[in-house]
Amino acid sequence: MKVQLLVILSLLSADLFSQENKSADSVFFYEQRERHFEFSKQNATLLLKNTENQIGKVSLIYDYSSGNLKNAQLPASSSNIQFSSDGIRTLGRLKLYGDFSYSRIKDRGLGNSLRGEEIDDQPFYYLAEKESDVQRQKYHAKGIISYELIRDKIYLSSGFNYIYYLADRPVDPRMSIKWFDFIVKPELTWVNKHFHLGLSGLWGYGTENTAIKYKNKDYSNGSAYPDRITYLNYGYGYTRKMYENFSRRKQYKGLGVHLATTLDSWNTLLNLDYKVAEDINNKSLESSLKDQVFSTYQSDQLEGQLLLTQQKDHQIQQIEATYRTLIGEDYLEALAAKNYTAKNQMAYLSYSNLKTKGNHSFEWGVHTRYLSAYKKDAITSHLFEYSYIQPGLKAGYYQSNPGKYRFSAIVSPSLILPLQTIANVATTQVTEFTTTVTYPDYAFRKITSGRVDLKLQYINQTFSKDFRTGITLNAGMSKALDKPTIEYDSKFLPGDQRFSMNLSLNLYF
Repeated sequence: MKVQLLVILSLLSADLFSQENKSADSVFFYEQRERHFEFSKQNATLLLKNTENQIGKVSLIYDYSSGNLKNAQLPASSSNIQFSSDGIRTLGRLKLYGDFSYSRIKDRGLGNSLRGEEIDDQPFYYLAEKESDVQRQKYHAKGIISYELIRDKIYLSSGFNYIYYLADRPVDPRMSIKWFDFIVKPELTWVNKHFHLGLSGLWGYGTENTAIKYKNKDYSNGSAYPDRITYLNYGYGYTRKMYENFSRRKQYKGLGVHLATTLDSWNTLLNLDYKVAEDINNKSLESSLKDQVFSTYQSDQLEGQLLLTQQKDHQIQQIEATYRTLIGEDYLEALAAKNYTAKNQMAYLSYSNLKTKGNHSFEWGVHTRYLSAYKKDAITSHLFEYSYIQPGLKAGYYQSNPGKYRFSAIVSPSLILPLQTIANVATTQVTEFTTTVTYPDYAFRKITSGRVDLKLQYINQTFSKDFRTGITLNAGMSKALDKPTIEYDSKFLPGDQRFSMNLSLNLYF
């Protein structure tokens, strides 16, 4: 029923956001224009600055990834079929943005992770060493409604983000997950001839319920099948055997400041957002309908984003910068103390230059990403810390034949260079988690690897006067270039390569 509803919403959005008298496919064809469009959909202030009044896209997407150059809690392979649509439309004093998608995912060879989507810093989830397939479904709807309160001056808006997620595992221990999130983002935007300035709030809640069952009771008793034992991971190393149903209540709050303006011919989009997420973790009480809170986890995230775009004659330049930092801490009710601490930092910087001559355009660019992560579990004396830098290049070719077709090819090679990788575990505290997660992840993060990404796109403009059709292929290959031997006894060691592919059939309105 939910699938049918989402398909109906997607088709309605395709009609609602259908394009008139303008070639919508050009927005999605050039990477710089598409990046500017995607950036604008993050909040109401940037959406109001966007000059697109009526544009839409519907896609049928197939994702696939495979290979053992990965950490211990990723599947050996994964496939995903997704149906999505999104678009923008202006209706009088209203400006609307909507995005609806449905994903059906199958993970193969997944162990040490009986959970929903992996959130790197999040503790308190089930795990078992035994690998299995996992089936997942995700329903995702988000959008923005903006109303012109005072003509050309004040706009009142609200964004929303809704997720409904299901996951099942058919092998003992059998996992079943239901996860729901709903977030609203009210925003007030002041507009004048020089800039758009917005102040937003964020409020949301969610629930997540995980059930663990055994069809064969022999697997749940004793130590005859150690890979079938279910553990609850309290942090990063502190685990306990647990088979009760586990639930999580989630609360979100935050603030944001958003600015859109023009600085010396540069179109400028700026976001500064602060978000607090709190998880309240519960376990079922015997002979009772009530749950008992046994722990909480709170993360504080600060993110800044900047996108600069300049167009002069037949040349477009674009600069993008992002910085994000997160700090998370837990609280264990039984100990009346904190145990787990997580810290993440990410920085990204890119520059691209597009020049057009006739029907041909050439793009080149450079980019680099820095990422660091820190996880400490006090009870079991586990410390895992790593950082890396990923510099890369980009070269692209675009051919546009008006009224006929568009074609593009973009290649982007990059290197993943470890800067620091540390795993400290007291010898008396080595557990199953240490040998199946910590040490394999340590081995993975010490690898120097190369990656090549390729994007091919073809858009047909002759099939219909009302819409364009297109096909897009994204493919990437990661290859280990240097794999140092680690000094720890690890049950899993990363392989040499991993391949990913994304194929989408698109309609542009």
